[in-house]
Parts: sequence; C-alpha cells; structure tokens
Amino acid sequence: MIRKALILAGGMGTRLRSVVSDVPKPMAPVAGKPFLQHLLDDLYNQRIKHIVLSIGYKGETIQGYFGSSYRNMKISYSVEDSPLGTGGAVKKALPLFQGTPFYLFNGDTLFKADLWQMEKDFKEKNAAAVIAIKKMRNFDRYGTVVSDSSGKIISFEEKKPTSEGWINGGVYLLHEKLFPSSLSGKFSLEKEILEPLVKQGDIYAVPSPGYFIDIGIPTDYEKAQSDFSYMNKDTLVKAIKTDGNWTLFLDRDGVINERIPGNYIKYPREFKFLNQADKAVAKLNPLFRKTLIVTNQQGVGKSLMGKDLLDKVHAFMLEGIQAEGGNLDAMYYCPELAKLNPKCRKPNIGMGLQALADFPEIDFSKSIMVGDSISDIRFGKRLGMKTVFLDTKEPEEIEASYLEDVDYRFADLSDFAEWLTEK
Repeated sequence: MIRKALILAGGMGTRLRSVVSDVPKPMAPVAGKPFLQHLLDDLYNQRIKHIVLSIGYKGETIQGYFGSSYRNMKISYSVEDSPLGTGGAVKKALPLFQGTPFYLFNGDTLFKADLWQMEKDFKEKNAAAVIAIKKMRNFDRYGTVVSDSSGKIISFEEKKPTSEGWINGGVYLLHEKLFPSSLSGKFSLEKEILEPLVKQGDIYAVPSPGYFIDIGIPTDYEKAQSDFSYMNKDTLVKAIKTDGNWTLFLDRDGVINERIPGNYIKYPREFKFLNQADKAVAKLNPLFRKTLIVTNQQGVGKSLMGKDLLDKVHAFMLEGIQAEGGNLDAMYYCPELAKLNPKCRKPNIGMGLQALADFPEIDFSKSIMVGDSISDIRFGKRLGMKTVFLDTKEPEEIEASYLEDVDYRFADLSDFAEWLTEK
C-alpha cells in the first residue's frame, strides 16, 4: 500500500490577505485550528504514514507547529528558498520519497478522495499518473477534466463559466519518473508534466464523491469555517457536557470486537475485543446518558446460531466491558435475513425506533452513531444523528459513497475515545 504523501504548503495566500495576513495560507485558522491540521487529520484517517511538507513563505511557522511527527505520522520538510511553482516544488521534494510512488495534495484544499481506488487504477492500468476529480455545478473558478469511459483523461479545459462538469480536485498519485532531469528550477506541474501525459494517454481520472473545499478565496474560507465547525472537538464536547442528554449508538462487529471473515461469532470463546474497545467504551460512558448497541446478526436467521447463543456472546461482551468500569444500557440486534429487508436491519431504522420506545428521552439530534460500514452511517443519518466511521476494514471493503455522509472518521473506537476525551 502507498502510505506516503507530499503536501504543497508554500503558498502566500495573496487572495486571503483581507482575512488572514500573518501566516502561510495552509496555516489559516479554520474552526479553531490550522487548515493544514484538518488535512493531516484526514490523511491520518486514510492511513498515510509519512508526510512531506513543501514549505516556503513563513515555513518556519509550519515547522514550529508540527515538528517531526503528527498523530504518529512522520513529517519531513522540503524547503523552497524561492518560489518554484507546483512542478518545481514537487521535484525538489522527490529525494525524500526514494523512488516510490506518492500522493500529492494542495495545502489549501481538502478533498476526501477515494485513495484506494486511485491506487487500484494506478496499478491495474499501469498509469503514469492518476488524478482525483470532483463533480461540480455552476462554477467558474476551475477548469474541467474530460475523460473517456475507461477513465483515461482526454483533455484539460480552461476555466470558464460551467453549469456542470468534473474538476481537478488537486489530489494526485505520481511517481518520480515523471520528472525528467531536463526540468529544473521553477515550472508548472500542470503545464510541463500533466498536459503532455494526456497526449501519451497515460493519465487517468478517478471520480470521488467526497467533501471538497478550497480556501483560496475569502468566500470559500468563510464557508470552511462553517463546514468545519461540527468537526471541532471542543464544540462537540461542550454540547455533550452542557446538555447531558446525548446518546451513543455503537455497531458491534468491527467496532467492539474483531470480525471473523466470512463467518459469524457464535460462541463466547470466539469473541475478541478489537484494539481495547472494552476500555474505550468505559472511557466514553461518562460523556453519554445512554450507550447502546445496534447490530445486524443474520447468522441467527441463517440458522448458524440460536438466539440463546447470541445472548451468551452479548453477556460475555458486557462482562468484559464492565470489568473495565464501563457499561451498556441496552443491546439491540436484527436476526432476520438481509434479503428480506426487515425494518430492524440497518440501514433501516427499526432498532433506533425500538431504542426510542424503550428510552423516550433519546433525542436523535443529540446522538452519535459509530460504525464501520455504509449501513451504519446511513442508519445514523436517517435518524438525524452525527456519524463516526471507523477504518477497521481493509480499504477494498469500503464503499467510497459513504464519504459524503460521514461527520467524523477514526482508525478505531479507541482512537475516537481518545480524541473525544483528551484534554
């Protein structure tokens, strides 16, 4: 897997001077922290391990803030003594990647692109480069990307008023072999590298439905402030603590316990807590009035196990959580077969409605759903909850379409608990 990324963070932010004047553009404060930190948080959740920051204007501000690591990601720096353009900045940083492919991001843009699909296309199509594209409507700030049915890019169109089209989202998968020794100094990635690749037929586009924001102009910078406010931990924790009536909904398999690939947990001896999830539940409990499990368990409907065995598994799980000082207020499960599309099976909301019947004080607008699948996220959204997606599955198991519905994304329940409870 490709776990390295370069971020171009040397921009001066000339168009933002009216609202941000004393820091480099990627360090512009958004919802209580630098925009670049939001981008790094997303890359951490996408399992990137090594970040190279290309810095220039007031780069010491970035170095002083992040140092040599962030959330266990290694951070290296490539310093531009004078502006090198997008292409020149990338080429200067290449030695830090030691001949391996890498992702490229703009430090003033956050695009939740489908990195797994980008890597898949990069390898399967033997592409020289892959670009994540985003469908937009009624825009004139961006040029458009035209590709054929295979994803091969046919052309880059200049900026013009456009009612609907695909834009270059500023997320690339590249290799150093694209940068010939004849190119040096200041040059454009787009003009000198990407456009010639179109003629060679070696560059592909990957549509991604995820959230996109470019803070390059004041109006979109202000939009980011609003969009990211819900991501601010302090705001969320204050709301939970002040109100005192929040509910935590948890999926089970892949959240609380390790899955058995292609099978079901039928006996307590098969149940194993995932990455200290038992301790995570105990850590989260004090913030929430109720903590509930909602889990699809069609193994019962398939007659692979009886309800009595499932109850024993759940009793074993509860005992383990209580041993760590935590608790579960109720556990709901749907035993029916998926093909019958029962009302209780997520993403249908039957289990949520049953929880409401049992605990009328539940307010779904003051609830958080934590899961590892699209059905968990859609269940939460249909009931008006905040949603937390956990990256406990392999990338190829994850549907890209969930990205637009997720409010928060973490590696596992312990990661979420640490984020929500750290001082």
